Amino acid sequence: MTEVAQEKETGKKGKAAAAAAQDDAAETADNRAGAQAAGSKKIRLTLVEDDNAPLSQFQTALKDRGVKGVELSDIVTEALATVPQEWWDAKLEELTPFEYKLHAALGNPEMRAKLMSLLDGKKA
Repeated sequence: MTEVAQEKETGKKGKAAAAAAQDDAAETADNRAGAQAAGSKKIRLTLVEDDNAPLSQFQTALKDRGVKGVELSDIVTEALATVPQEWWDAKLEELTPFEYKLHAALGNPEMRAKLMSLLDGKKA
């Protein structure tokens, strides 16, 4: 076999190995996606925690115990599911800008009338 033929053959093998690795990575991603509930969406975020924060301590304990193959995203998802809906509602209200609340009030005919009377200086 000539050098050129050998290089072509080696190139084909390299491409085949790369394609197989890509297929494996895609299968792993599909398995993770399949493990998520239908209708769910992936949310990306960056967590910065002190060493004494609960998640940091949990991660350190996993490492100390030699636990491998645990997806922290699954653990965080499970932990977030334990937060009561009231907390989420209160946080949403806390973060909602005044302009949004005013716009929503103007969209409600009853609230709009109350706001107009307030602006006109009359009691509703």
